[in-house]
Amino acid sequence: MTDPARQFPLGPIPEPDRTLTGLQATRTRLAQATAEWHTLLAGRPAADLARTYRPGGWTVHQLAHHVADAHLHGLNRLHYGLTTPDYVIQPFDQDAWLTLPDAALPVADALALLDAVNGRWLALLAGVDPAHLTRRVLHPAEGEQDLWRLTAKHDWHLRHHLAHARLALESA
Repeated sequence: MTDPARQFPLGPIPEPDRTLTGLQATRTRLAQATAEWHTLLAGRPAADLARTYRPGGWTVHQLAHHVADAHLHGLNRLHYGLTTPDYVIQPFDQDAWLTLPDAALPVADALALLDAVNGRWLALLAGVDPAHLTRRVLHPAEGEQDLWRLTAKHDWHLRHHLAHARLALESA
């Protein structure tokens, strides 16, 4: 049986703080989490990157690539949500993406993508009118949500998998 504390080390996605202060705090967390990914993975040997945070879980290498891919998806979803009325999110098969050849690239490549994408997240969140985050999108599996919720989910997601990587490496 899976230990919930290992599977969801941060607990559930928190309710977003739908204020300008909350948006600024989200930007700060996104920047900090990206920096922490670099600190955690810098100079790690392949054996460390092959570790998992729980039996059957993704390796640290896979986590790094998944986070970069998902952060890019989140940014695109936010762009579409801000510009396309009645936008329906296109989910992606996370496990299948990790079987594609680019997921075998070095972790440094995943971190470079994460940096570039996060820079775009930060710029968009710094300049967007917070009133526009009340726009709604539909996720086929999760239902309707506003862009505040989508942003909170991707903030949480980046830190959630960072916690998984830390769990995998804590005994390294």
